[in-house]
Amino acid sequence: MAKVGDSIITLSDFKSRLQDTPAAYQQYAATPEGRRQFLNLLVREKVLLVESRKAGMQNDENYHKAVDRFKKKWERDLKDYQDSLLIEMYLARLRAKEITVTDDAARRYYDDHAADFTHPVEIQASHILVRTPEEAEQVLARLKSGESFEALARAVSMDPPTAARGGKLAPFTKGSLMPEFENAVFALKDGQVSGVVKSPFGYHIIKRMSQKRLPARSFEAAKEDILNRLQREKFDQWVTQAQSSLGVQIDDKALASVTLSPITTAPPLSQESAP
Repeated sequence: MAKVGDSIITLSDFKSRLQDTPAAYQQYAATPEGRRQFLNLLVREKVLLVESRKAGMQNDENYHKAVDRFKKKWERDLKDYQDSLLIEMYLARLRAKEITVTDDAARRYYDDHAADFTHPVEIQASHILVRTPEEAEQVLARLKSGESFEALARAVSMDPPTAARGGKLAPFTKGSLMPEFENAVFALKDGQVSGVVKSPFGYHIIKRMSQKRLPARSFEAAKEDILNRLQREKFDQWVTQAQSSLGVQIDDKALASVTLSPITTAPPLSQESAP
């Protein structure tokens, strides 16, 4: 399609580069004017490339350093992609086999927990999340001495989105949060504060604020949520067994020595990301 010194731009080059452009530009490039403009851009780029090589830029130390950095990043990205693809494929197999949940199992769960569906409630609660049990006990002591739950949440909770609201969480129903957190909340009465509740994210102090009755849900309306819940439970059991058989060990000292910049958001309490 074009020749720049000893370098050429082929039709294959043209089409390959055009595929990397936004769809709107590709539509423009379908016109004679658009094709001409895009080819001119490729020619200008090729002119710069040819002249840079004539100037010996490929021998510059900064060039080699930048290429080395790119290669290392590409190798990391490739490994990350390979690992992610293997995990995604294995999760798909787990869902289809080891952790699959049948409609009959979902029906049995619905019947066994009928009250949760025929008389469902929506809970409003607040929490304070800290890193250690010692910190949690200190928070409890300050609450017992009369300090405001909302003020403490704003001051010490490491869950920034809820801390800014005095610890207030979005309303939730049974089965939508982590079991550790949910079990503690549903055991409380309105206005009560929990003891220290441990979760994968840290240590919580929870205050149940209120509850609201919701319309009854039929099995068909609740089926998908039940299937997801039961599959999460099966997956958690599978992970626990796999960790045990692999002999997983955590170096708490090494973990404690890690220093990171403060995060601006905390992980969600819900389990929507579980398989």
